[in-house]
Amino acid sequence: MGCGSPNRLVAGLAAAVAALSVAGCDASRSRDWSAEPGGLAVAVKRVDGQGLGSPTALLDLPDPSVVSKGLRLSVDVRALAADGSGRLPGDRWVRLSVRPGRLTLDAADGVANTDVLLADGVRQDLLVTLIGAFGETRIWAEDAGYLPRLTLGTVSACSDGIDNDGDGLTDMDDPGCVDGNDDSEEAGTGAAGVSPPMFFRNPSLAEVQGFSDLTPFAGENVTVDQGDLVVTRITSDGMFVTDVGDTSGRGFNHLFIFNFSTPMSVPVCESDEGESLSCSGEVPVALRVCDRLRSVSGILSEFYKFTEMNFPSWELTLWDEAIDGPCAVPEPVPLTVDVLKNKGAIPIEGLEAALVRVTDVQLPDPATDVKDCDLNGDGAVDFRDYGTNTCSPECLCREACDADPLCLETTQYALYGQWPVRLGGAGGIKLWVSTQAGMSSFDPLDPSVPRTLPAITGVLRNLSFLKPTPWILEPRCADDLVIVGAPKPSTEACVRPRAGEGN
Repeated sequence: MGCGSPNRLVAGLAAAVAALSVAGCDASRSRDWSAEPGGLAVAVKRVDGQGLGSPTALLDLPDPSVVSKGLRLSVDVRALAADGSGRLPGDRWVRLSVRPGRLTLDAADGVANTDVLLADGVRQDLLVTLIGAFGETRIWAEDAGYLPRLTLGTVSACSDGIDNDGDGLTDMDDPGCVDGNDDSEEAGTGAAGVSPPMFFRNPSLAEVQGFSDLTPFAGENVTVDQGDLVVTRITSDGMFVTDVGDTSGRGFNHLFIFNFSTPMSVPVCESDEGESLSCSGEVPVALRVCDRLRSVSGILSEFYKFTEMNFPSWELTLWDEAIDGPCAVPEPVPLTVDVLKNKGAIPIEGLEAALVRVTDVQLPDPATDVKDCDLNGDGAVDFRDYGTNTCSPECLCREACDADPLCLETTQYALYGQWPVRLGGAGGIKLWVSTQAGMSSFDPLDPSVPRTLPAITGVLRNLSFLKPTPWILEPRCADDLVIVGAPKPSTEACVRPRAGEGN
């Protein structure tokens, strides 16, 4: 073995082999893994001395948007012998994580990001900040096979071009290498342990959004059962929901739930044993605007910086005006030039998936504001090559049109159905509108359509690659696009009550 290589031996094969050391090498690189660890014991307590919650006394959620508001914990970790004899002596590194959520470790000796050194098999009073935890949460410790290279100016075993463990694989081709700073090509033992559970409430819609442009729960299967969740739009692939019970004034209380198809309410019957079963012979009912979700669960993701909940399931109450009163969809939030420029009381990201309204907007003039940038007639328009920064004539045409608040490029309009409006009059700002799904028959270039519209209402979608603004306003139905007069109130606009028995 060469210098810089730890002498950690694969668990199971090393039971009778003592640790080796190499003359002239850093002595701290010598590790004794000749005894196979049986696991890791993890203990957690709160720094403030409070409890860890219970199923009937849930902890409040650590603010996912502010690290300084995370829950402060003190963590102890011990390596345990496989034979049950107690603590396993010897120095070893383990990796900490949390499920669900994220954690950060206070800077200290023997701490490298989320990896910690157990000195003689023990680490006590390790200070941890927990962020984005929800539901039943546990701290996890694992021997991941990572040995951080801490000495500056030296090369780690996973970056030195040497087959340090003699298995015929070198550096990152060796599965024992966690990353380029790993000073061991040996795989970890897999020894692991988890803490007792902490019990948090589930997040609200605003907390799911993280009060920022990206959800802190990406990849997590989250249940939202807080607030008053009202459906504001139904699409062919999902629904938009707003928490009308959120009175914080911070925004972010809106979410798109991607369902792959139109959301349906599947009738449920109860068996003799009290179990919920699908009712055979009953016809599913399509969800509608004004319906309420008692809870919704799914996996959070970002689609071009548009936060979505995927693979959802929900419990709902179908809206019945006779019982529930007027539709609870909120009035649209005014979308102004200042809001689009992020100068409003609520950041523009706080209105993602919200019902919004623009007023006194200008449409493109078919005679002067329409441009075809498909110069070679192949049905597509070039984008800038961001590797070389090359921009073809088609690309230059597109970018010039994008920069003009009223310019409509016909090829893109034909492909995606997005067309521009100008807010704020001359010198105002461009906003994209898409009527492709909600009003496919509407033609913004129809000469009979006025060039200034009193109001357009719709939900706000984010697509990060759009220029000059990534925001698209999507009207839900004809009620949302006002040609003349005033818009309908939200208790009526795009509201279609169910008729007949069982309404």
